[in-house]
Amino acid sequence: MKGIIPEPDFLSMFHANEAVRLISEMRLTKKWYSPLYKFEGSDRPYSPEMICTFHKNDNPANALSAALLREISLRTGPLIHADVIFSEEETCIVFSASHVLMDYAGMENLLASFGSGEVKLFPEKISSGKSFFGKLSDSIRSTIFVASLSSWNMKRLEKYQSHGNACYEMQELSVDETRRVRILGSEEIKTNPLSFFLGSTTFSLHAHPEMLKRSNGNYFIAVPLDRRNQANKNVLLANYISFLFFNLKPGELKSVKDTAQSISSQMISQARKKLPEKFSALMEIFRFIPAPLYNAFIELPGNGNSNTFAFSMLANSMLENNSFMGLPVLDVTHYAPVISPPGLNIVFTEFNGRLKIMFSFDENRIKREQVKALMNTIKKNLLD
Repeated sequence: MKGIIPEPDFLSMFHANEAVRLISEMRLTKKWYSPLYKFEGSDRPYSPEMICTFHKNDNPANALSAALLREISLRTGPLIHADVIFSEEETCIVFSASHVLMDYAGMENLLASFGSGEVKLFPEKISSGKSFFGKLSDSIRSTIFVASLSSWNMKRLEKYQSHGNACYEMQELSVDETRRVRILGSEEIKTNPLSFFLGSTTFSLHAHPEMLKRSNGNYFIAVPLDRRNQANKNVLLANYISFLFFNLKPGELKSVKDTAQSISSQMISQARKKLPEKFSALMEIFRFIPAPLYNAFIELPGNGNSNTFAFSMLANSMLENNSFMGLPVLDVTHYAPVISPPGLNIVFTEFNGRLKIMFSFDENRIKREQVKALMNTIKKNLLD
């Protein structure tokens, strides 16, 4: 934001935020006889000072690096933290929270809770209209579909030999470059933005075989899909995510256009078969099964690998052309979690007419120099 928020004013706004207080007091619980985990209120004492760190005299770049490495423990809590970084006449706030607790839209609603936006903490329970056996049937169908696309020989990053090392790089295009990307996608590639972005990314990665294991394997990518309904649009603590799944053979990746149109065809086919709805039923049922069985379902089809890389395209932030805590917002960046495996998470979003591509990666599986080379290739393929 443009301007400085004094520490007392910042703490006062946190203290007045009921949503932040309730999240800070929550803890993860589980009955000994049940596989289901729940978030419940606790008697944990709360004060804003417990969940806020002020980097008063720190170098802003070093403070940001430290904030991005902050761990949020679901077991010990608190489940939210804010790092406040000061730089000349600007204030930067890094909010950290677990994606188990809320999805991207939930994080946006958390930001809205500091203003005049209406925010609900918990979702309304809306019945899908399907019986348990209907949901079970959908789960079986989606399981078979996903297993048919993923395989033990999928292309993937090298396996890590030690604990992961979370790192970030960002590619930001100018307003003019972003406009050129839109024109290329709609007029030459002739497909939707998600297909164009994922197609460009996969085709670019294909040009860097040194990053991947399995020279003869296929690319398998799961893309999250926001399925929030209007009734729960302003809910904070919820995940309304399903997935689309894409399988691409190396021989099909002849150009960005061919790759993007293959992705678009697969997307349309899955929409017609209502696969995202069926996969949502599977995830609902999975809440009640033991962790070892869930782990086997995730790991067995891909021999311990969920996909070649993680990918998502996010909606624009509601803080675009807006203010936060009374100050004009200059920029918003979503630092996606580093999921390892697969070890590479690529997120497309846009703010104030500038396309951003965030690379969250495990440096024990892919080197920073390799990520930068991939960034340059993706930018080239988006513009040429």
